[in-house]
Amino acid sequence: MRRLESVITPFNDVDVWESPDGTIDFDVIGATHATWHPLRLLTGHAWDTITAASLLHPETPKSLIMLGLGGGTVLRQLRHFLPDLEMKAVEIDGDMIRLAKEYMHLDDTGVEVIHADAHEFVQTCREQFDVVIDDLYRSGDKDVERSAVVDRDMITRLEALLTPGGVLVMNFVVGKGHQKMYQNARRSLLETFPSVRGLRPPLSHNVALAGTHDPRGLRPRSSLKRFHGFLTEPEDLKVWKELSVLQLP
Repeated sequence: MRRLESVITPFNDVDVWESPDGTIDFDVIGATHATWHPLRLLTGHAWDTITAASLLHPETPKSLIMLGLGGGTVLRQLRHFLPDLEMKAVEIDGDMIRLAKEYMHLDDTGVEVIHADAHEFVQTCREQFDVVIDDLYRSGDKDVERSAVVDRDMITRLEALLTPGGVLVMNFVVGKGHQKMYQNARRSLLETFPSVRGLRPPLSHNVALAGTHDPRGLRPRSSLKRFHGFLTEPEDLKVWKELSVLQLP
């Protein structure tokens, strides 16, 4: 592997790596923050479950906002599956935006990027979206960490950004040291939404939680089969089929 760049910002400590096969990874403390492959779309990691959770919307979503851009891995996947989806992303780290544009072809996704503190943005935003994704992690001393506690108040603020029947998707690391945050968030989502699902990827310790008020509930695991035709790489299709989708509680 070849290190292309290292950047230390107030929010992230990022190393940009290139593998011999052309894969680009943004590595932060304790985790890979984003990844791009010249051929494959999926990764087997958390980004796939965030994407799949968004696609459990009872209808085909038309608008989406992502809080915490990273390198745009999820947005690249969603653009592939939903070419007409209107996407916005909020990212506090200007260097991360630059890196995503330079190394991960972010501009090809057509996303509108808002350089702002996502927590402040949520407080003032009056627009609503069919899907709201929260992936607000930053570099900590020894591991990645949530930028704020996820509790009922926070979820209520995010809920206000949803169109009627919209879906809230939140990504969580669930490995050692992260369980308390995840369990509190899980409890808060179950108290807020009548329909909640948890999605796990095959290769990492993450769970994406999705919730909706739509009376039809979130789509079942079998609904993801409709995207099989979009996946021309055998490894992508294999990973997609290995995603775990559980109805909670």
